[in-house]
Amino acid sequence: MVRLGLSLTLVALLAGPVLAQTTQTDPAGFGGLADEADEEVNVTADDLQINENESTALFSGNVVITQGTMELAAPEVLATYGEAGPSDLENFTASGGVTMNFDDQTVDADQAFYDFAQRILTFTGSVVVVNQTGTVNADRLVVDTRAGTSSFSSEGEDGGRVTSTFTPEG
Repeated sequence: MVRLGLSLTLVALLAGPVLAQTTQTDPAGFGGLADEADEEVNVTADDLQINENESTALFSGNVVITQGTMELAAPEVLATYGEAGPSDLENFTASGGVTMNFDDQTVDADQAFYDFAQRILTFTGSVVVVNQTGTVNADRLVVDTRAGTSSFSSEGEDGGRVTSTFTPEG
């Protein structure tokens, strides 16, 4: 198992009410991740391959990224870094089925991409967000951590609909 303290500043996220094809909301649910942005990040994996010619680090096999109480798991994470080396992260792509847990919320998707300069996290492919108030299904979830917005969207044979199920309090 490989453990690296990479500066993966992971982000704020919400599965709020979705009543249209695209909805933006205040990230109340995963908003606490912003409070943990300065905490140490740990990456564990079965294997790590660094390609200095391509400025990439490929974590594979049971990859788990933790920061504070946030955990992101995927079979593979490819991190791209700049001229200053692995501490100069530009982006990462988690693939092969991604799960992110924070407090009582979970995001499942086929892939996740995080752009460090823009501070935007994008989940794609069979996105399912579950929290105490319900479930949201979409093809794509874009979280802008600077603006504090989440946008769900879908395309496809069913007319590109985002679907939601809400659990009444009671």
